[in-house]
Amino acid sequence: MALLKEDFPGCQALLEQVPSLSVHSIDEEGSLRLEVSGPRAEVKQRVPVEAMLEDVDGVTIHVLLHVIDGLMNEVEVYKDDLGVPQRELAPEDFRLIVY
Repeated sequence: MALLKEDFPGCQALLEQVPSLSVHSIDEEGSLRLEVSGPRAEVKQRVPVEAMLEDVDGVTIHVLLHVIDGLMNEVEVYKDDLGVPQRELAPEDFRLIVY
C-alpha cells in the first residue's frame, strides 16, 4: 500500500486489485511475487512507482512495483551494492518516485 499512496496513471485500478492480493516471497532480499485480479491498470511503464530508503550501512535500497499486462506482478527489492538489506523496509521511510 505504501507504493500506492501517491497518485499516478493506473494507480486507482491497482488499488482495486489489492483486495485479491496474494503474496509469495521470491528471495532473501525481500522481493515478492504478487498474484491479483481486478481491473487492469493503464500504467505508463512496467515500473510505475519506486521507493528508495537508506540501509544501516548508508547504501540505498530500492523497492520497485512491477505491473505486467495491467496487473501487479512483483515487488522487487535490491540494494545498490547487491547486498541483502539489513534494516526493515519501513514504509514511513520510503521516498517515492512516480514514473
